[in-house]
Amino acid sequence: MQLKVNEINFEAYKRIIAISDIHGDLEGFKNILKEVNFTSEDALVIVGDLLEKGQHSLELLRTVMKMTEKRNIFLVLGNNDVIFQEWQEDEVSDADICWYMNSRNNSILIEMAHELDLSYHDEEDIKKMKPVLFEKYKNEIDFLSSLPHIIDSPYGIFVHAGITSEDLLSQNVEYCLTAPTFALETYVFKKPVIVGHWPASNYCQEIIDVKMHVNSKTQVYSIDGGNSMKSWQQINYLILYPDHTMESGYVDTLPRIRILENQSASTNPLTLIYPYTKVNILERKDTKSLCFIPQLNKEMWIENHLLYPYKGNDYCEDFTTYYLPLQKDEVVSFCEEIKEGILVKKNGIVGIYSGQYESL
Repeated sequence: MQLKVNEINFEAYKRIIAISDIHGDLEGFKNILKEVNFTSEDALVIVGDLLEKGQHSLELLRTVMKMTEKRNIFLVLGNNDVIFQEWQEDEVSDADICWYMNSRNNSILIEMAHELDLSYHDEEDIKKMKPVLFEKYKNEIDFLSSLPHIIDSPYGIFVHAGITSEDLLSQNVEYCLTAPTFALETYVFKKPVIVGHWPASNYCQEIIDVKMHVNSKTQVYSIDGGNSMKSWQQINYLILYPDHTMESGYVDTLPRIRILENQSASTNPLTLIYPYTKVNILERKDTKSLCFIPQLNKEMWIENHLLYPYKGNDYCEDFTTYYLPLQKDEVVSFCEEIKEGILVKKNGIVGIYSGQYESL
């Protein structure tokens, strides 16, 4: 896949609004536009991963394609947006596509197959399906293929995962799409670099903060909120103004609850977030196992349902022991039920709540 870099000056717009990793969440996308009061005087930059994982990738893609006719929406490719290019260029095989479609709950490929009433259960189905999809969805596929990997502007550089320097034309496509932990790199950029791909919560060590992660030394702004991936999912936004000031925030579509009991914050919390969730199982019992966690250099008992094998190693699901400080009548986002109570989110911070609550 050949690298594509677009230069855009954005001088015609009052604000540049950057979002990323929408992942097929049409409702979340519409909500973020309302939250920031997006108008024709603004530029919207979607920093990759428009597609996959969520339930409405195809409808979201068509919605964004229609909106781009007004010429104030710009996109860069994410690793989840290049599936058709990779398939067309034989970077992934029919067998890969077959495995992919049958191992996922949501995919734009599945949505297309359902829309056309096509089967995708085995490799022969995929071979028959491929030319049909590339013909019936030519407009959608051509649109995705036309998108750049990098947008360069006076206000910042927009790329899905990362870049190694400001020599943009020399960048490696795979790195642009999939660089992990980019905000921990030490190269100092002369202007902001706005990325997605790696959820901001992945950078947390003790307390989960889903809001935008900023490395002020290197000028890297990581805005992925883990939407359609984490139970604490949200879409973060970063607004850049002509005077180079910034504003950030987020939107989520999680249920809201009202807290009915006061709760104090816990001390010395333990938190494990992928990809630092590797464990060594020392002793396994019926419901839980004693594990050594290299990331924490600590032994602890973990419920067996949270453990899973992957490529010859054992891992645990994301978890935290942090109890959020909460006051009666506060409204928070409900993430999921857990053994200790429920996982909730307040102002982008995630933690456990063990008291009574009511749904709103």
